[in-house]
Amino acid sequence: MKLYASVLEEISQVQLAEREKELLREKYARQLQRDLSINALALTADVFTAQYGSAVRHGATSWWDYRNQSQNRELDVWRVDKDRMMRLVEKSTKFLDISWKMARERQIPDRWLVRGDDLDKLELAWQEPDPATRLRVLKRMEPFMECYPPYWYYVARTQQSLGQLFAASETYERLAELGQGHFRKDEMLASGLANRALIQSYLSQPSAPDTARRALAFSTEVWEANLICASVLQRHRRYVEAEDAILRNLDVGLERSQSRIALVSLYAASGDGAKLAAQLADPAVVRELPPGVLVLCAARLGESATPPQVTQLLQRTLQATPRFNLGRDDLVIQAAGNWRLQNAVLTLQYGDQTFTQPRLNLQRDVVAASFDGVAEFSRIGDVQDAVLTIQYPDAPAVKLTLQVTGLDPSAVDAMPPLALATRRYPVYRITTIEQDQHRLSLGGGGGSSRSTPLTLPAGATSAKPVGDDPYVTTPPIEIPVVAPL
Repeated sequence: MKLYASVLEEISQVQLAEREKELLREKYARQLQRDLSINALALTADVFTAQYGSAVRHGATSWWDYRNQSQNRELDVWRVDKDRMMRLVEKSTKFLDISWKMARERQIPDRWLVRGDDLDKLELAWQEPDPATRLRVLKRMEPFMECYPPYWYYVARTQQSLGQLFAASETYERLAELGQGHFRKDEMLASGLANRALIQSYLSQPSAPDTARRALAFSTEVWEANLICASVLQRHRRYVEAEDAILRNLDVGLERSQSRIALVSLYAASGDGAKLAAQLADPAVVRELPPGVLVLCAARLGESATPPQVTQLLQRTLQATPRFNLGRDDLVIQAAGNWRLQNAVLTLQYGDQTFTQPRLNLQRDVVAASFDGVAEFSRIGDVQDAVLTIQYPDAPAVKLTLQVTGLDPSAVDAMPPLALATRRYPVYRITTIEQDQHRLSLGGGGGSSRSTPLTLPAGATSAKPVGDDPYVTTPPIEIPVVAPL
């Protein structure tokens, strides 16, 4: 307790010393400014009042006239630094003396002691970008760090990144055994046990829910650990505990976007239709959810019970329109940020042709994917349905059926203009979404566009425009901003 009190005293002394140095600098600056102002005023008054004798005595000043003040300032600052260093050396000596006496009295083995240079080496090892090299370096340090909990946390994180899940799980358990009992709140142990629970759940070990509960007991403010433990508890059908873990974030405003997605997904997985419908009834919540989550929620509720703003948002946040060329025309897919097109592999099926690797363009929160040379859209009778497949990493593919909708002149005039298209007609909208055996019909297609009579709006022409600049002539699409996953 005395050592701890001395550390707190030293911290306060450092803060006081920094403030004292700042006051000395301010005092010097004020003194110098005052002297300069007084000398300049005296010299000016003497010259312009014809007091040349006095002006000659004053003369023009330079740095050499104020060097004594600068030296005094440096001397005052040095006294402050010297006093602080003397107190630090005194407390460090006392700390070492008491530590050595306690180690002898309590018969503490040397391997329990952690030295400062080993801590510096540990920090350098953790900064190693190659995990395999980092793990080898960390393993060599084990004889000197075996009783230091952060060392085992670094080892476990490195093993986890290398896919050594069984070894990482055992290391996390060793971390918990070594670190438990030191602090009432320990964010490191909360994160470590949350990772262990995730590994155990992945390996189908029955102790995963118990490990997740232990992790939640160490801290309430680690939002990532809360969400990981919630996912583990959800997977083992502990829905009430999973909900409480997610609400730990939402109740205090920790990472609201990710936590909201986790909460809605929990309600969908647990089949709690009342709470799920209540969440989707809020337009602000719907705008935060990615399309895949919305499709899952709609599949759980059923099309009749799905709030209309869900389908409206899905249709409004992704549209397609042609970019007319002299040859075959391009098809431009525009989507809001919550679709995360820049993080997915896109494939377009148009008729019997398949198009891949579109050109991507990001404008504010709108991502545009341009497929070149798809078809000649000016031939009205040849307009066909398009199928867009969005393949996200480590997630089921999302399959979108796009059809030309709103084909009467009034409906076309009401459509928002698209930023990367030279024409506002035809406009493709989503009619169905399929993901992981779930299918959501958004309506509005009225069947295949092949058999739908097309009517051009007033003033439109079917000839291809020449020399249009799509980036200048049309304003951007008005798409609601949705936070990406």
